[in-house]
Amino acid sequence: MKKLIVAMVIVCFAVAAAIAAGPAKIDLKTWVAGEPSKPAVQFPHDVHQAKNQCTDCHITAEGGALKNLKAGGEANFKGAIKVKATKNDAHDTFCWECHVAKKVPQGKSCNKCHAK
Repeated sequence: MKKLIVAMVIVCFAVAAAIAAGPAKIDLKTWVAGEPSKPAVQFPHDVHQAKNQCTDCHITAEGGALKNLKAGGEANFKGAIKVKATKNDAHDTFCWECHVAKKVPQGKSCNKCHAK
């Protein structure tokens, strides 16, 4: 009986941790107003969580609102990014800002994030 209770407690903690972690992938097409010129980024949230603290990107450790990494404050990209030739607001104030600071190999390469 004790083993069953211990197993149930472990399962409950694992489920709670998985729910708190957020989705494994996030489709960033919701950030774009219009049809993007390149495939929308399928953001590997789980990969970023494994390498970073939540507050590296989010205003609070619980997730939710994103930081504007360049100017500070809150960033809200949902449906706000205008399709441009090669660069947009998310590149400048969020993605590239972090990739450069953390020296991500090919961190500003289009095809690294905009996979076909």
